[in-house]
Amino acid sequence: MRTFRFLFHLILLLLIPLLAHGEPLTMKEAVRRAVAGNPSVAEAQLGVASGEEGVKSAWGKNLPKLTLDANYTRREHPLPYIIDAPLSPSNVHFTDEFASYNIVLTLPLYQGGQTMNGVDLAKVKKDLQRQGLSFTRNEIIANTVNTYNKILQLRKLREASQTSLKALDEQYRNGQLLFGVGRIARVDLLKVEAQLANERQRLISLDAGIATATATLRTLMGEDEAASSEAPIPADTLTQAEVSGDFSSGLETARRQRPEFLSASQGIKEADLNRKLAFGKLLPTVSAFTGYLDQFTLNPSYKEANWYAGFNLSLPLFDRSLYADLSRQRIESERATARLKAVGNQVSLEIRSALNSLEESKARIWAAQQAVAEANEAFRIEQERYKSGAGAVVDLLLAQSADISAAANYSQALYDYNAAAVAYRKATGTLEEYRK
Repeated sequence: MRTFRFLFHLILLLLIPLLAHGEPLTMKEAVRRAVAGNPSVAEAQLGVASGEEGVKSAWGKNLPKLTLDANYTRREHPLPYIIDAPLSPSNVHFTDEFASYNIVLTLPLYQGGQTMNGVDLAKVKKDLQRQGLSFTRNEIIANTVNTYNKILQLRKLREASQTSLKALDEQYRNGQLLFGVGRIARVDLLKVEAQLANERQRLISLDAGIATATATLRTLMGEDEAASSEAPIPADTLTQAEVSGDFSSGLETARRQRPEFLSASQGIKEADLNRKLAFGKLLPTVSAFTGYLDQFTLNPSYKEANWYAGFNLSLPLFDRSLYADLSRQRIESERATARLKAVGNQVSLEIRSALNSLEESKARIWAAQQAVAEANEAFRIEQERYKSGAGAVVDLLLAQSADISAAANYSQALYDYNAAAVAYRKATGTLEEYRK
């Protein structure tokens, strides 16, 4: 027994740094910190910024393009480099060292719809990045709320365990007195001692669970675990907050706000634009150009400049890969439509499951409340009987065990209800409610 007590206090000493208390933290503040400080959210925000630059890049293809080409060459044997008009042998300039620069302005006139469709596609991809950000933010919010509630549940169980441990200590001392005067048998004292050891183990397990959940919460909030040993103190309590909603209204809200549903809808637009781009590659392209060319011969020295302007027409006559791309994009359009239907079915299932869990956990909360009241009263009666010598230690321990189980079931039902509320808000795309 002394060895166990030594190990018990040693483990508590090791857990103290993990359970060191910092400033009180509300759930709303925890969610705010998680959204603001989690690196996954920052990564998704950078993806949105990248999508905005992609739109600018696609739009830039509508604008004229100005290029400068420069060249310097030296050859072993001279060649006729500049030919003046009219053509005659005396107007041909041979050289083995020459240079030139060429400035060209190109203006796209018609690209088979590829340019504007490219802009629209870039906008769709930017919207997909935004939906990715919303998805990441929702995951962070849901995990933060569930972790925060788990800490509240474990702390409540810890309070119950400490109360039980205190009662068992008192029972053990009373049992020693009764054993000393011959009122109880040695086996009864051993039963209390065994229950006391079990409760100490439960308390150690709860402390470890609180430490792990607290570390998880700090990680979700983007905090460095190695930077500080102070753990936040949850300022809220685990309560049964009413969640209003039904299947029809929830499904309608999900279609407007659920990131996965919106992404699947955007996926159809993306596939349609890709199909248009693939078809546009089969159409002719027309562009206008103008330029200025300056040529130099260095040995012997001579210079000639020319300007030019014109139009360019490109018409693909046969390219098997272009037809394969068009066929592939048609399949991708059908695939995107099927994905939207699959997401819709999944969202419907999640909403229905969340609503069922809400109803089930709500009923469990009511039943657990009744059980807690009855178990508390039964334990109180058995304590009075045991103190008076009229009760048996077995009945006392059974009543105490039932009291602890009732408290655990009640806190678990509360946690499950709140977890179901998170699942419903996640399924309907309304997790932002936790930030208000």
